Amino acid sequence: MFKQTMFKQTVLLATFLVLSVAGFQEARAQSDKRKFEVGGQFSLIRLPTQTTTISTLPCLGPLPCPFILISAEGHETEPGFGGRLGYNFSRYFALEAEGNFFPRDRTFEGGSKTQGLFGAKIGKRFDKAGLFAKARPGFVRFSKGDYQQVGGCIAVFPPPAACFQPVARTNFAFDLGGVAEWYPSKNTIVRFDAGDTIIRFDAGDTIIRFGARNVTATDIPSGGLVVVPAAAETRHNFQGSVGFGYRF
Repeated sequence: MFKQTMFKQTVLLATFLVLSVAGFQEARAQSDKRKFEVGGQFSLIRLPTQTTTISTLPCLGPLPCPFILISAEGHETEPGFGGRLGYNFSRYFALEAEGNFFPRDRTFEGGSKTQGLFGAKIGKRFDKAGLFAKARPGFVRFSKGDYQQVGGCIAVFPPPAACFQPVARTNFAFDLGGVAEWYPSKNTIVRFDAGDTIIRFDAGDTIIRFGARNVTATDIPSGGLVVVPAAAETRHNFQGSVGFGYRF
């Protein structure tokens, strides 16, 4: 399954790069005075959470009896905001950099998050609207991306969260998706000062590569917070944004 996913991603990325080259060549023949674009956006990203259940097996011998640790996964949507800077080679091809900050400092989703992305946008900008595809590698930094055990804890499994210290961790990310833009003004004073007003609707799949780490989970039998190990994995996370900008 992982190999099939990687193959699909590779094919998609290769197709995007081919279109990028074509868009760049097209850009050389285009003339547009409004090259730069600056803006801001409100963003939502959907991230996984975990709960655990301890199921004790029947036993006749001395305690402790054997048990099974069962993990279940949920999802939580994190709100954030950020800014964007772009350069339009033509109506068909642009490069852009974007940064977002998700301030909610919740334990289950890795604390607050800082995201940085840089890549290409390919499609068509018309007079009033534009439709594009995007591919942007980058990173997501979690303020509580891992948990390191501190000394003096009793031997309990799963260990309580109080036995661990959260540490920040930076993960590779790749943003694939689509962009729809609407241009409500052309001949206004704003245009002469800062360019055309752009309202942007942005949605895509933010692929995050997590290394082996410890994550927090809710222990269902006790209702307490525990820490469980998580293997290295690549996760797909929906991310949507709505924003505004100026082209000049």
